[in-house]
Amino acid sequence: KFFDPSAKGSACGMLARTDRLRLYKIFLTRAVRNSESGKELTEENYNQVKEVKSMLGITDEDEAVEFRMNFGPELQKSLNMAMFEIMGDDFTTDLVTNLKEMVDKTISDYRLSEDIVAEFASPIYMRAVSLAADKSPSGIPSQGITEQLHALRDLLGMSEEDTFSAHLDVFGNQYKQSVLESMGSTGVITKEYMEPLLSLRTRLGVSEEASRGLYLEAMEQRMIPMVEWVVLELERTMLTAEQLSRKRQKDFGEDYFKTGKGADGTLGIGAEANIMTDCMNLIDFYTENKIAEEKEIGTKTIEKKVMEGDEEKTVETEVPDFETVYPVTGLGSGAVAEDLAELLFRQFVVGGFTTQGPQGERYEAARETFGGILGLSKDKQEEVTSSIGGTVYENYISNSMRTKGALDQQDMMFLANIQGKLGISAEKSEEMLLDTQKKILSEEANALLVNEDAPPAMLKAFREKCNSMGLELVADVGLSQHSVEQLFESEVSPALVNGEISLETGDVLSEIQDSLGMLPEDAEKIFLDILVKRAQAVMRRMKAEILRGREENCPELILRLVRYAQFTNGEDLDLSVEESSGWKLFNLYDAMDFEGEDAEAVETNKDVLKRALNLN
Repeated sequence: KFFDPSAKGSACGMLARTDRLRLYKIFLTRAVRNSESGKELTEENYNQVKEVKSMLGITDEDEAVEFRMNFGPELQKSLNMAMFEIMGDDFTTDLVTNLKEMVDKTISDYRLSEDIVAEFASPIYMRAVSLAADKSPSGIPSQGITEQLHALRDLLGMSEEDTFSAHLDVFGNQYKQSVLESMGSTGVITKEYMEPLLSLRTRLGVSEEASRGLYLEAMEQRMIPMVEWVVLELERTMLTAEQLSRKRQKDFGEDYFKTGKGADGTLGIGAEANIMTDCMNLIDFYTENKIAEEKEIGTKTIEKKVMEGDEEKTVETEVPDFETVYPVTGLGSGAVAEDLAELLFRQFVVGGFTTQGPQGERYEAARETFGGILGLSKDKQEEVTSSIGGTVYENYISNSMRTKGALDQQDMMFLANIQGKLGISAEKSEEMLLDTQKKILSEEANALLVNEDAPPAMLKAFREKCNSMGLELVADVGLSQHSVEQLFESEVSPALVNGEISLETGDVLSEIQDSLGMLPEDAEKIFLDILVKRAQAVMRRMKAEILRGREENCPELILRLVRYAQFTNGEDLDLSVEESSGWKLFNLYDAMDFEGEDAEAVETNKDVLKRALNLN
């Protein structure tokens, strides 16, 4: 702590940092000046400088700064001279050897660190690369110039990686331009041009990573107009010439449309769109130029067969898992807006779905690649594909269920074919099938509910269809409890009137209740309400007939009232009837011919009628 400048009792604690640095600089320059040559820091003097550094509390960082400021100009002079000599027109290997001895002597004489040398070497090498570019009219350095740069690099103590930045700044545009020039009319770089590009990268001294970036920049530059053209093709199938002109702020005459007429202006999939070829050209451009990249995202477990002795066994093993990455996309380049990208992908999926034979298979195989080129995520692609599949499913299932009432094996095979064509997973296909069936049944239920004249047979067929498909009306079809109760009443009420439901056929009521998934107590309450409404309606009709002196029209109505009253033993019907009218109705019933009927049952019914008419 004796020379610690931060300690109060140290030897240099009373000196400010600037004073200590000034003293150190004076000693450092005098140490060099006092050498025999006056231009070197001898071993003895260097050790003394180190001692003074310790005594004055000089940090390693401050020491490096002083060495750089005091001796850097000498190093720069030596390196510059070596650079100009090596990059000159009279280059030899002996020249490099002699220059290296001179440079090494300068570094050794002034005890310069590797960090200081590297700091001065980098800009000098950058200047040398610029000189090499000036001496290369074609923009590509000759073999001789390349050898000169390699020699300078070694003399400066730089690695190949250290020089990549300079070469990228100077020759990067040349490499990108060469990539663009190597593309044919379709934009695809053939094998005969791809191999020279690899050699060119080495000649230009551009790193593999940087050259890949330049390659992708060139690909994006070429791809943008291709994407824009496909988008324009799509738009002109959807918009009229006038609409397209307003959108693009450019005049498009009627002759601009391939069909020889303007589009119908309908926003949707262009039925006459002839863009599949352009889309496939874009896909070929992308795949044949190897723009897509495989990125490792982890590992996955696979099964493989191995031989253990004479026995073949299946074992599980971990292997790298990769996903395809699309570094250049239509969305990323700004060549297409997101809504049009989705619409274009939708058009491509529809085109592949509706095309038969090998060409259709080619479209289907390229679907995910095309979505990636546009820049759509896998989730968005699946969303678009599923929406198309949903439409197809809905239309087909609707037609089948309306004509056949249910799907048969042939229908399921057709849907499986659609699933394969659109690349829909089995889980998603099953979900779409169920959703479509639910939607159709829900629409059918709503139609029955608003149709007051819907025959009971139609209501029965509907609920039996739901039962056969294993769907519950509330949980699966999505009907409200109130709607289910409406269906119950709509089917039960007519059956009660025409006698299909009676005390003897009460099991029919239970069957309807179970089929609709209703609780017994809920069905019982609704049925009682139906009985009350029907009984009161019958009573109003009978009172009207009596009032008009048409008692002969009452017997059939009385029998119906008895049938209703049997369910409640004549109670809880809340019938409003005067006693005189009640006895008149009872006497009409009592006078009926019950020959052949069970006498005890007839007497029971009379008691039931009396209670219903409040005659007890």
